Amino acid sequence: MTDVNIAVELLGDAQDDTFDTAIIISGDSDLSGPVNAIRQRYSDKRIVVAFPPNHVSKQLRQSANASFIIGRRMFSASLFLEQVPTPGGYVINKPPEGT
Repeated sequence: MTDVNIAVELLGDAQDDTFDTAIIISGDSDLSGPVNAIRQRYSDKRIVVAFPPNHVSKQLRQSANASFIIGRRMFSASLFLEQVPTPGGYVINKPPEGT
């Protein structure tokens, strides 16, 4: 999901009141604008940013209510497998990095 898609979903979900706390897993500083907008317009919403290892954005950290860095072990254990076979016999391939 691109940063624009994340921003649109976050703003829509804040407006629809579908969350109290949103957790964003990203180190993309482009999300600081939407996070600031949500915090200004919806002061009852909390935005927490979980940064991947070595991808901390100072700007995004300052925009969020709270943040933390995902540990390397946890991050590695949470990655998609290269291929996932489905019960119907299809194989889903991990997308290339950056897509």
